[in-house]
This record gives sequence, structure tokens and C-alpha cells, in this order.
Amino acid sequence: MFVPPAWNGRLILYAHGFVDPDAPIALPDAAPADVAPWVVQLRETLLGAGYAVAYSSYAENGWAVKDGAARTHELRDLFSSRFGAPTHVYVMGRSLGGLITVFLAETFPGAYQGALALCGPLGGGRLETDYIGNVRVLFDYFFPGVIPGDVLHVPEMEYSADSPLVKAIVAAILANPQKAVALASVDQIKLPYTTLGQLVLSIVRPIGYNIRGTNDLLARTGGQSPFGNVGVWYTRLGVVDPFVNAGVGRFAAQAGGLRFLSDYYQTRGTLAIPLLTLHTTLDPDVPFFHERAYAKIVAAARTSTWLAQQSVQRYGHCNVTPAEVATTLSRLVSWAENGVKPASGDVTLDLAISSPDSATTSALSAGSAELTFDEAILAATTGLSLP
Repeated sequence: MFVPPAWNGRLILYAHGFVDPDAPIALPDAAPADVAPWVVQLRETLLGAGYAVAYSSYAENGWAVKDGAARTHELRDLFSSRFGAPTHVYVMGRSLGGLITVFLAETFPGAYQGALALCGPLGGGRLETDYIGNVRVLFDYFFPGVIPGDVLHVPEMEYSADSPLVKAIVAAILANPQKAVALASVDQIKLPYTTLGQLVLSIVRPIGYNIRGTNDLLARTGGQSPFGNVGVWYTRLGVVDPFVNAGVGRFAAQAGGLRFLSDYYQTRGTLAIPLLTLHTTLDPDVPFFHERAYAKIVAAARTSTWLAQQSVQRYGHCNVTPAEVATTLSRLVSWAENGVKPASGDVTLDLAISSPDSATTSALSAGSAELTFDEAILAATTGLSLP
């Protein structure tokens, strides 16, 4: 919990994203190493703008939506007991923390004046799980035998840039990039890319969540799978692909798995406070289609007046700078306190003008370890072009 010398009375609660289930419990300003420097910079930026900031580790890693929501929600009272009651409280989260943010906004609207969700799987846990699962089953179809096990049976494996598994995945893609292009073009996943390096990353990164997160998720559901593709007809440009559908592995979702992701969390759209979202359009981890899905959920709940959705034309998962986040937060505050609702849509240029210091760092907004992983993958594609 941090309070600046010239506190403006507002408290920002920050919910962190997915952390490898096997990693030690740690505060988000210390781990994981790929995002911690970004969190520190965001904290200092917000403190400099007069906001108090509070965040917590969760009691567990992995798909920790339930515990993450509880730990973040209790920060308000903990902060008030130490520093006095804030005049306004806003909740903000990145990636899985974005889903936690919406969970809190929909469940406890009286506790917050507004919410800011950054690149979150707002279409719900099942939509994200289906995306990750489909990338894996399609990879296994196009590149059989490269990854041990299958989408639901994942042996313990290292998944770093230097690991044998990641090197094998990259080598397989580079040996037959036409298959990678075919994989990426399946409508059910539509992987984002503009270069060969981005194509490789857009396959490697989602598979990492399958490798790192599947066993954690199954442990939470009593072994019942939330992923299923029985009855799914894989298409390209809306046309059924008979070869993919005949050859892809088929798996059935089970009631316990689906129930768990409904509880933690299928968004309801029941908004009663301002919710502003910010998402990079070419996000390989949490696809931009989550924004369209959530807009439909909110519209069905007849609460669209409380939702504004903004996008940045950029490749990468939550590849926005702390300065851009601070600018976006200021617009949420203006909406909540002055009734000035920000416009939805592309804000790439607008943020560049409003946050000029971010223009030179936008492509490098993630932490050094994440860049090390991504750059190691990109290095393998240097000098190569798309087929």
C-alpha cells in the first residue's frame, strides 16, 4: 500500500495477471519477472499523479480468479484501517487481473467508483480456455508428435525460450511455415500476426498457457475438463475445412469444468458503475475478440451505458505503457466523477499525443524477461519472411 505526499484522496486497487502455478507466491512488483518492472513503473506513475495504490499477491497462482478477487477486494478495508478512508476507490487489473476486475465490478458495484480492465479475457473463462485449447489441438494436428501428451494430458515440461520443447516448436514451424499460416487462419482462433516472427510468437505463447496452466485448472475442477471441441466444425473464412475436421483430436468438456469456469468467471454484464477497457488489437495471449464478446454480454444485460471500450493498434499482450494506462485511468476518473464518458474505439494516436513519453517505448512496454523470451523466439526468424 502506497500513499503519495500530495494524495488526491483516490485509491487504485491493482489486480495482477496469471502467474505460473509452480512459481513462488510473490507481490506483482517483484514477480513474475516479465511483468514486475511494468508494475513498478505503473505504480510510480500513478503515485506521481497523486493516486494512492494498493495491490497484493494472491494466496495461490494459476487460474486464481476466486482468490485474486478476494485478496484485491479486501485491500480497500485494509488500506482504510491504515491510512483513513479514501474519497474514491477504483479497481484496475491486467490480463487475468482484468477478468478479476470485472468480477469485482459486477459483484460489488457499491465498493468502487469505476473499473479499468486491461487486456482481460472478458468474454469469460470458457472463451479463453477454448482459445488456448484450440491452438493446442490444431498445432498437434498440423505438427504431430512435437509436443508430448495432448491438450488435456500435459506432462511436466520446462517452457522457457531455451527449453528443448520451445526450440522444437519453433523449429517445426520454421521447417514448414505454410502449415503455421494454415493453422493461424482457422476461424476459431485467428492468430494475429504481420510478420513471420509474430506468427511464431502467436503460436508459441498460447501453447505456453496450455503447458503451464492445464494441470492447475484440472486440479481446480476435480479433473473435469472445461475444454471441449466435440461438435466444433473448424472453418477458414467461414468454409468448413474437411481435412482439419477429420484429423484433429476431439475432446469432450465436462460439467464440473464448465461449472468452475462459470463461477470463476463467466462475465454477466451486470454493470452499475463505469467500466473502461483497453486492449491491444493484435494480442496473441488474450485475443481482441474478447472485447466484442463482452460488449454483446453487456448489451444483453442492457447496461451498455456503463461500458466504454478502447483499443490500441499494436502487436503483443497488453503492450501498453504505464503512461498510457495512467492517461486511460484519468478518463475513467473523469467519467465516474464528472459524467464525461470516454469514446469507445481506436485510441492509438490519441494516446501517443496524450502520453508522448510512451511513443518511443510502446513496443517495449513489457518487462525485460518477457522481451528476452520474445526476442529469443524472434531471433530464430531473423532474415526470414512469410511464405
